[in-house]
Amino acid sequence: MYIIICGADLTGKGLAQRLTQRKHDVVVIDMDLAACEEIYANYGIVTINGNATDIETLESAGIDHCDVALATMRSDADNFAFAMLAKHYKVSQVIVKMNDPKYEDVYKTFGVKNISRGTELLIDQIMLNIEDPELRTVICFGNIEICIFIIPENAHCVGQKVAELASLKGFPEQINITCIFKDSTNSYIIPRGDTELNEMDKVVLCGSIKDIKEAVKFLS
Repeated sequence: MYIIICGADLTGKGLAQRLTQRKHDVVVIDMDLAACEEIYANYGIVTINGNATDIETLESAGIDHCDVALATMRSDADNFAFAMLAKHYKVSQVIVKMNDPKYEDVYKTFGVKNISRGTELLIDQIMLNIEDPELRTVICFGNIEICIFIIPENAHCVGQKVAELASLKGFPEQINITCIFKDSTNSYIIPRGDTELNEMDKVVLCGSIKDIKEAVKFLS
């Protein structure tokens, strides 16, 4: 895919690097010349030193044949302006990093639905690390999270089957054990009702963070 990233901060830089590693064609736009030169020098990614809300700059970046437009600038006003221009050029997928939650309704009103709540996700991740260090968040979809939990030694659930756990009082009904990584066989399995949990298994839990925390307490 051809992807334009507007904003060369840590988020934009990290996305550009990963997308390039996955063989996407990436162009980064930023007002900071030093940031553009750094990205090009370190990763060989095409950069444009300019204003991402300027039509000529966007046209020189190839906005007319862009598949995905990413706005990761520090200002929500700039991200919004870029998103509107990208939609004008009929970019099929427009994604913005929202810095201020007050802009959420504005984005949605004008049809920008792919919103990354960077600050909220960071706060949630830090809180999880403080309160539940045994959990590691993989990804978040709104109120639903996917987390990895390692079954500790001598845990209550060791030797029990998935179906047995799900039927026990106290285990959250809305939690789904989606995958288990078995260290003993170095492989992932999709759990069935008769799948047993063992010490040091890496269990992938899907649900709300409240239910995940309750499930972890129960499994421990």
